[in-house]
Amino acid sequence: MNSLEYSQEAEEAKGLFYNKDFTVYVEGDDDIMFWTHLFDLAEVDAHIEEVGGSEEIAKKIKEILDNNASFIVACDSDHSDFMEPVTHDRVIKTYGYSIENSMYSPLNIQKAIRNLGKKPVNLKDEIEKWAESFSNNLYDLLVYDIANHIYDKGIQVFGNNCHRFLKNGTSREVCNTQVSSYLNGIEVHFTDMEIDEVKEQLSKSKKELWFHLKGHFITNGIINLIQHHVKQISGTKCNISHDGLYALTIDCTEKWNSRIDIRTIVSDIKKIKKSA
Repeated sequence: MNSLEYSQEAEEAKGLFYNKDFTVYVEGDDDIMFWTHLFDLAEVDAHIEEVGGSEEIAKKIKEILDNNASFIVACDSDHSDFMEPVTHDRVIKTYGYSIENSMYSPLNIQKAIRNLGKKPVNLKDEIEKWAESFSNNLYDLLVYDIANHIYDKGIQVFGNNCHRFLKNGTSREVCNTQVSSYLNGIEVHFTDMEIDEVKEQLSKSKKELWFHLKGHFITNGIINLIQHHVKQISGTKCNISHDGLYALTIDCTEKWNSRIDIRTIVSDIKKIKKSA
């Protein structure tokens, strides 16, 4: 976060300083390139700047809602689908829980496997089946994670790493025993009514379960999936860091018109240009 504090007028004018039509604030460094690609797709000329965390983003959203600030906020949806949503043309949210839910698309994962394995394999269908199975096996954890947010229980359900819920350290598959064991330890904090309410809301959602999973949580599963397929096609093991995975998947523009998540975000961004 910048040490200097700017007036609302100065923040609104930043885009003009950079010879851009709009100023867009995002949460952190990882978000800048994701949103840059999407604003470019929408043909909206924007200066995109990170603010240093979710608390600062919340302040920016409040300025838009309370003071009609003319800058834009682009941020993760988190579990806002299941809570009172913040709606404003200048508050743009991801289609899924976070940018990772879009970054880790079957097309991007296949591209990463091809590049690392150095062979033009076609694994899109297999990756889609894996993502569906992975999501379904995490359904119960997802229900409790959403309930935790809605009812403010203060319990870590997903956390930032799925490693503990995989069959082993290199597995790409969820261990149902581990999931059940963990849920047995936290279910006492929730009522049946709370869990049933979340299940009902989830059943009404038009989005795939994949888009409701916590983005950072699924990262290690994706790394293990890519490493598995690269070894299958090349016979050698590859090591992928989180930064490496980011570089391999951050661009979501390929065939974006066939993707409901990217189409939805681009459509929302275009509304800003129309209303300006």
